[in-house]
Amino acid sequence: MPFSTDEFARPIHTQQFALELITESDFESLYAVASDPLIWEQHPESNRWQKDIFSVFFANGLANDLGCFVIRERPTKEVIGSTRFYGYDETNRCVRIGFTFLARKHWGTSSNREIKDAMLQRAFQVCDSVRFDIGPDNMRSITAVKKLGGVYSHTESPTKAVYVLRSSEWAPVG
Repeated sequence: MPFSTDEFARPIHTQQFALELITESDFESLYAVASDPLIWEQHPESNRWQKDIFSVFFANGLANDLGCFVIRERPTKEVIGSTRFYGYDETNRCVRIGFTFLARKHWGTSSNREIKDAMLQRAFQVCDSVRFDIGPDNMRSITAVKKLGGVYSHTESPTKAVYVLRSSEWAPVG
């Protein structure tokens, strides 16, 4: 059976988290997390914590053709952030993962790794590589992607450095 891009948008469950497609009703709970200016301080769009700016980010997530996920802690159902697949390139067997943000209480923990490993497992069922678009000054995200095995590839614009992780170089934790 051929791969359908709808496969990217299926819910993902890990030991600690549930990634489910966002709906309009998730706006307030996601914004409660995203309204923390420190989450965005290294991001090229450092004002994304402002409600009107976040509203555009959220609307783009709803319209994303591969789906955008709200991330919830499984035991409590508490919303802790968001992430998405995007930019599927069938010819080059590649997809992008990004637009990820997590509540600060999850920084420096294994949360991002657990979430990204689950997303990578899904992506590598059909892709040979995954790309991550990161602001060149966003050291938190760069460090997190390097821990996954991502390697700097090139700069696409002053606000976008591209890191690549090939399926053959990925070593999931656990």
